[in-house]
Amino acid sequence: MTSPLPQWDEDYRPLLWGTFNGLAYVPRLPPTGYTLFLHLLTKQEPGGLVKATHGKLAEELAIDRGLISRAMHHLVAARLVTSTSRGQCQLHPQIAAFDNARDQARAIKALAPGERLDEGNFEDEYERRLEAHEQERLRKAEQRQRVTPLRPRLVR
Repeated sequence: MTSPLPQWDEDYRPLLWGTFNGLAYVPRLPPTGYTLFLHLLTKQEPGGLVKATHGKLAEELAIDRGLISRAMHHLVAARLVTSTSRGQCQLHPQIAAFDNARDQARAIKALAPGERLDEGNFEDEYERRLEAHEQERLRKAEQRQRVTPLRPRLVR
């Protein structure tokens, strides 16, 4: 006896090939970062492309859009996600799902040596990137605080 083929509808998604070895390289993210990361894993297309704006992700997760933006920054700092364009991001090939194992192996082999998650000290790099981002954010905030003094107006 054979089982019937699944109905093809817009909710049907074929199974993708992926390994979960890359999850060993997920650093200590804030809770919203984990929530967003796991959601991105479920929304990805073959090869790890996710098409969704921050607003759409916020709506799907019932989380404030600002929290999505901050969580996305953590994922980018951890090199788990790369922003490709507005409304699109790309999961790292070592954690992305593919149509088959050969495609995944090819994508991982194409990575530059410094882009692999299993080389170097992953946690330290993540912390360093977060610290650099925070320093840049503080520098920009300080620049905005410096307002050039206005010349006093003469009152008649």
